[in-house]
Amino acid sequence: MTTVRELYEESIRYEEKTLAHYILHLLQEGKVSLEDDADSLDLTQADHEKVAAMILQNQLGFSDIRIFSLKYDNKQFAFIFAANEEEAIEFFQKIFKRNPYNCHEYPLDFPMSRGNEFLTFRDMKKEYSRFPALAGFYERR
Repeated sequence: MTTVRELYEESIRYEEKTLAHYILHLLQEGKVSLEDDADSLDLTQADHEKVAAMILQNQLGFSDIRIFSLKYDNKQFAFIFAANEEEAIEFFQKIFKRNPYNCHEYPLDFPMSRGNEFLTFRDMKKEYSRFPALAGFYERR
């Protein structure tokens, strides 16, 4: 049995901002408790306008930073943390003094290896305090 607390903590850990704000709202309204079974969550009980406002205000402080792959040449790609595609491209142009061939968003939970460790871009993002930021390069063989 998964509790509301566990689901809420996971929604925060994995930055599922909509679910996290819905749970917070239901907790604040007393319609659910942290010890309840997560299967008992009924999101239809929420005031959707209030939740939308909470998300817009970003009451839980979620980061809107995403990861983008920008093609440098036929075999090299730069990975950049940025708020959106335009910001990633501008950052690429500033660093490399050229336009990327393309720009694609990757999932933050995409697994990769760095040296002898395996991690996700979400894990890697925690190492940065300022954005946009260059996360690294990939060279296709």
